[in-house]
Parts: sequence; structure tokens; C-alpha cells
Amino acid sequence: MNMTFKEKSAWGSLVALALISYWFFPAAFNAASHASDPGRLVWLSIGCIVALIIMEGIYQSVIAAADGGGSDERDALINLKAERIAGYVLGIALFSLVGRIIAVEAFEVAETMTALTIAVSILFTLTVSEVAKLISQIAYYRFSA
Repeated sequence: MNMTFKEKSAWGSLVALALISYWFFPAAFNAASHASDPGRLVWLSIGCIVALIIMEGIYQSVIAAADGGGSDERDALINLKAERIAGYVLGIALFSLVGRIIAVEAFEVAETMTALTIAVSILFTLTVSEVAKLISQIAYYRFSA
């Protein structure tokens, strides 16, 4: 089965985001919890953003040159459905993060959440939401007629 440009784009974005996230988040949570050098987290973030832009730019250019990159009503409908699912995932993830912050403060757990840890957690929830969107798009392309 032939993949449309938008489906190829979603696959590429998912792979690039997964690779960068696999490398970024363990290092970012480690740097945030040991905040002796917050500059390390800044440079790590900048490096990952640049790497993601380069990966996406190269991949999207290659598939656009090979495929043309047109979209139709089906692509728009799939994007809307995937955005809705991503919104649900983001809402649930942020509410659970807020619940965790409240629980840590209310029960005075030994684990304290610093501002950097909370910031990295918010970035993580945004990333999970984007991954959910991309997986939803791919699923809709694969399983809708």
C-alpha cells in the first residue's frame, strides 16, 4: 500500500522525535534533579532542538522532493481527529503532573520537585502529546479506507 506524503511525514516526525526524546529526557531529568549546573540543561536543550530541526528538515525535504506534498480533505480530517486525541492526552498528562506536584507538597515526601524538574516534566507531557498525535495520524491513515 502506498503511503501519502502526510503519512510519510508523520512517520518521519515520529521517528525523529522518539530518537531525540530517548536521548534528551533521561539527561534532562538528571540535569534538572542535580541542578548544580543549570547551564548544562540549557545547552542540552539547544543541542536537541538543533538536532531535531536538522533531522526533520532533511527528511521532509527528501520526501517532498520525491512525492510533491499535496494534501486533501482526508488529510485535514485525519489531522483534526489526531489533534483531538493529542489534546486529551495533554490534558490528562498535565492534570496528573499537577496532582503529583500537589501530592509531593501536601505529603512532604522526601522527593522535592524543583522548578527545573517541573519544567522538564511539562516538556515531557508536551512531547507525549505530540507522539500521541503522530501515532493517531498513522493509525488513521493505516486503518481508514
